[in-house]
Amino acid sequence: MKRTKRPFLLKLSSLTLCAALLLTGCGGGGASAGSGSGNQTASGAGGKKTLTFWHIWGSGDSNSTAVAKVIADYETLHPDVKIEVQTFENDAYKTTIRTNVSGDTAPDIYSAWGGGFSKPFVDAGKVLKLDDYLTNEDRDKLVSGALKNFTYDGGVYGLTFGMSCSGLFCNSELFEKYGVPLPKTWEELISAIDTFKASGVIPISTSIKERWVIGMLFEAIALKEAGADQMYATLTKNGGSFSDPAYLDAAKKLMQLEEMGAFNSDAAAISRDEAEVPVKQGQAAMYYMGSWASGSVDAEDSVDAGKFKFIPFPTISGAKGLPTEFNGGGADGILVNAATADPALAADFVKYFTENLSREDYQAGNYLPTYKDAQVDESKISPTTLDIVDATKDASDFVLWWDTLLEGSDVTTYQDALDLMIQKQLTPEQFVEELKKIQP
Repeated sequence: MKRTKRPFLLKLSSLTLCAALLLTGCGGGGASAGSGSGNQTASGAGGKKTLTFWHIWGSGDSNSTAVAKVIADYETLHPDVKIEVQTFENDAYKTTIRTNVSGDTAPDIYSAWGGGFSKPFVDAGKVLKLDDYLTNEDRDKLVSGALKNFTYDGGVYGLTFGMSCSGLFCNSELFEKYGVPLPKTWEELISAIDTFKASGVIPISTSIKERWVIGMLFEAIALKEAGADQMYATLTKNGGSFSDPAYLDAAKKLMQLEEMGAFNSDAAAISRDEAEVPVKQGQAAMYYMGSWASGSVDAEDSVDAGKFKFIPFPTISGAKGLPTEFNGGGADGILVNAATADPALAADFVKYFTENLSREDYQAGNYLPTYKDAQVDESKISPTTLDIVDATKDASDFVLWWDTLLEGSDVTTYQDALDLMIQKQLTPEQFVEELKKIQP
């Protein structure tokens, strides 16, 4: 598994890793598990071929409409096929799918994340290798790097439909009102925070309650301290080390933000969705989040819709990270159960689903596409989504978020330690000592 390196622009020929414009989307209505069992799939009622499909984009999720449309379109084109869908809430699903894959009760097809999340499934022989089902034409449709995070030991085990990256969503209305320049450096960020705080504006709205949210912010600082190469080598246990001073420096900077009051006062008590409320109400100047938030900040219920600027996290003087390096990549994907009764049909659906969802999601402002020829009406695309395309057009590298790139219990070790540091039960030095437990 190699890190994705490529330009990420929506010049469909050179688009590259950043955009699952809603990474890791939140799931919809939870369904019970245990009834997928891909090796039981055959013909359904009326002689139709049936494929079971589990995913996290249920009712209420920003991706649900696009997903439902693509599934319905496939069934229309293939009247002899029925796709039986179950949807799950995001966090609960991570446990559910791990349990069902290991217990051989997974569905024929299921959504998952690349990198370290799916690697144990592949290592255990539970995922269908797709190489035999991907023609040269299929591969040529994809943007450079689209297969990287689902490639293990040279084989492709999943397809992704969108790219995502994280950055600062800045309310340009507030920046102009208080005469604050968009921050390009750490010093400018600190100055902006001081100005907004003194003016009664929330500098950065976030959620500490949902660990992945505050984790994204720490990882942004760490990327700018360590640089993409060093971070990737550390997270994949391929020559990097948490002993590198960059990680301690990043931890200290995160705590500097917390101690200076950069965050909303209720950050420890509210969810990501709740943290987005003051952003949309014009009460917060900045919001560090994945590119998937673009549709939300530009929605009709956002008082400053169309006035947000997406910028990379500021660079740090003397550090290794570049302004063209982002956290993110093609992390959301679709896998096929190795035990499915009809692997050719399942692979055909996954190819259709990912290619067409790539287009639908870009049009809806949910993700940036992984397919070159995503023909959409750009006049109807969220202004902030187009801004993200521009901000990432010269991207040189992308590193997946830690809770995706790290494997299994390593994620828990990291997030537990981050929790304790934010609660001031661990010092930055002690936090880094906990991270060293992740080392091989």
